Amino acid sequence: CHDCEQQFAKYEKYAAEVMTGRLGHRFKAANGRIVIRGIDYRPFKLFQMSVLWRGSVSSLDFFRLVSLGPREEHLRVEFLNGEPDAPGDFGCVVVVGHDRGEDIADTLFNPEPFRWAGRRMHKFFFFAGSTWLYHCDQRRAADHLQKFFLQEDGSLTGFFGDLADTKTHFPIARRAARAAGY
Repeated sequence: CHDCEQQFAKYEKYAAEVMTGRLGHRFKAANGRIVIRGIDYRPFKLFQMSVLWRGSVSSLDFFRLVSLGPREEHLRVEFLNGEPDAPGDFGCVVVVGHDRGEDIADTLFNPEPFRWAGRRMHKFFFFAGSTWLYHCDQRRAADHLQKFFLQEDGSLTGFFGDLADTKTHFPIARRAARAAGY
């Protein structure tokens, strides 16, 4: 509906401005990781939640593999109340990348489910040349994975690299977690 679309739009605008640096956020990149600080947790997390929810409730063929089942209602209520979940609830790992050196900012791929550390996840290829990996399992995400979700202090640690070889992101994640002491 029009009212919901207006609510989505304000969170989409904020997330786009963060991810493109238009609000002055600086991206610090080193060793396959990228860190963004100073993110306003509430609108950015609500944006992340809205993308996942809209994918799950959509009847479009593009989103046919996205399904949250009864957890859809939880996301809907949280979003409508304007109160985001905690970092670990429907947490999202952001992988900023390229495809064999090519810019993919205007490329979209169908979202798809996968498993990481034995947990249900959904992979969304979209948004400013990045892949967003959503933790959708009812069980808690592994501790090392939670460190890569948006944190309430406004920090987001993600990965960067070649999206054509997604298998490389898992070893990068393990190395980064080990280096951080997890």
